[in-house]
Amino acid sequence: MRQGVARPEAVEALFEKLRIRGRENPAWQRLVIATGRAHERYLQVRAPNARGFYHGLLTGYAVAMKALQGKVTGRRP
Repeated sequence: MRQGVARPEAVEALFEKLRIRGRENPAWQRLVIATGRAHERYLQVRAPNARGFYHGLLTGYAVAMKALQGKVTGRRP
């Protein structure tokens, strides 16, 4: 089985994590909305390159949420 970018199960797991984290932090509403839009478009497109683009976009949003949580800055609590 070929492992590639934008595997549907990986995207769904990533999106669910983003939704949960966003719900826990109401101040992140704009990021949650943008994530939802990217996920909707990911589901609509069929071309592998387009799906890969939206997978990358969702991954970027995940990194943004981690940065907002202070987990990628190297700071320690």
